[in-house]
Amino acid sequence: MPSTLAQIIYSGPMKRQRPAMTYEFRKVSFSRDTPRSVSLQELNDEAEYGKWELARTRISMGGTKTVWLRRKIMPLTLSS
Repeated sequence: MPSTLAQIIYSGPMKRQRPAMTYEFRKVSFSRDTPRSVSLQELNDEAEYGKWELARTRISMGGTKTVWLRRKIMPLTLSS
């Protein structure tokens, strides 16, 4: 017979209750000839000034780097 702790831990799948967030996405591509320092500086600027965050990164067979950035869409609140 399993212990009480084991029953609690393995009682079933956990369900996360997150609020639904809507994101805006932006795709940025760099050629294989773009130096790493230049691409990092551009992504850093986007994160700092545009409030973008890294969502996904992909390097293709030809060496092209594709980066997907995302940021939250803030709902507008109307003031009375």
